[in-house]
Amino acid sequence: MKISVWYNNEDIRIEEVPRPKPGHKEMLIKVISCGICGSDIVEWYRLPRAPLVQGHEIGAEVVEIGKAVTKYRPGDRVFVAPKVPCMKCDYCKNG
Repeated sequence: MKISVWYNNEDIRIEEVPRPKPGHKEMLIKVISCGICGSDIVEWYRLPRAPLVQGHEIGAEVVEIGKAVTKYRPGDRVFVAPKVPCMKCDYCKNG
């Protein structure tokens, strides 16, 4: 699977990573479009945490679903609501 990795404002790389398997209540999505806003490129704030996979305004297609997912199916078009944290997954716990 390809991802875009931000190291700094002049170093953004496309890298290959293993395709993740969605957990019981998770979905794997393929990003179709993604916005990058001003807060994504403020280097003094991001550099200490680099490298990062940026972007949070995402339109995507469902690729694979976990066993407990019933509302969505592969092929569905979705968007990611970045300001609605679950507070349970590793991403929410790690900020």
